[in-house]
Amino acid sequence: MSAADAERVLVSVFTDPMMGLSYETSPVFRKLETHFPGRLAFRYVMSLLVRDVYELVEPSDWTDGEVTAIERYNARLAKIYEEEEPIGGLPINMEGFCLFAPERPSSLPLNVAYKTAQLVAPREADAFLYRLRLATVAECRPTTKREEIFAVAAETGIDEAAFRNLYDGPAARRALNADLALARAYGIRALPACLLEYRGQKIVTSGMIGYDAFAELIGKLTNGELQPTRPAASIAALREFLAAHPLLSPIEIREAFDFSTTEEAEAFARLLIESGEATVHPVPRGWFLESKKEK
Repeated sequence: MSAADAERVLVSVFTDPMMGLSYETSPVFRKLETHFPGRLAFRYVMSLLVRDVYELVEPSDWTDGEVTAIERYNARLAKIYEEEEPIGGLPINMEGFCLFAPERPSSLPLNVAYKTAQLVAPREADAFLYRLRLATVAECRPTTKREEIFAVAAETGIDEAAFRNLYDGPAARRALNADLALARAYGIRALPACLLEYRGQKIVTSGMIGYDAFAELIGKLTNGELQPTRPAASIAALREFLAAHPLLSPIEIREAFDFSTTEEAEAFARLLIESGEATVHPVPRGWFLESKKEK
């Protein structure tokens, strides 16, 4: 660990790429990044939310066979996703939702995919995770399918051939097992959850936590050493932010730079679109600012 890393609060986020709650929490994390500049480091720990969808299917749904049982589970899950949209305001689209099927009964492929991305392209892995979430809950793509996963890797700019080669190999599974072991070691039994670490001190959180609660925990963990500061809303700052996060919702931009309204954030984001540095990535009922450098 470098001296710079030792002076940062490490935020380990226990999650699964299919988690709508993690998707809706991203504005909170983006605000933490800009309000504690250079003092936080995020890492995502895969925690396999759905090991076997058949364990979650209602007993009464089995009367018409396994295909119908999973269809009914998908319908219930879609309603849960839709109910999560107001949490962060990021668009969720469930039209034609079919994440699980008899031949795709687990979120394991998604978890392995993130660990594969970390091995193949560590700098792009978190952008891949974001795209995978977006594809799942906003574009409503069946991302438990191998070909959808490979497509998202290519869209992120990851070498698809290298990704395919490692996806089925033992290294990604070992890396996932290490993540699952870490979750067990800290007693993580429900998602979302976070582990905050600083100079040997640790705090584990459970459930949804907003920006103010996170900022308070960071202050407590660091004995008041780290306090938030309001960032300047400059084009240079937005350009740097987009370089770190090649897809950004206007809501994330609003929170990151303390705009009063989403409309103000949208106008700010469009300055990079007008300059040709970014484009609009449309999704049903919303859009994201996308860096041209990612493609």
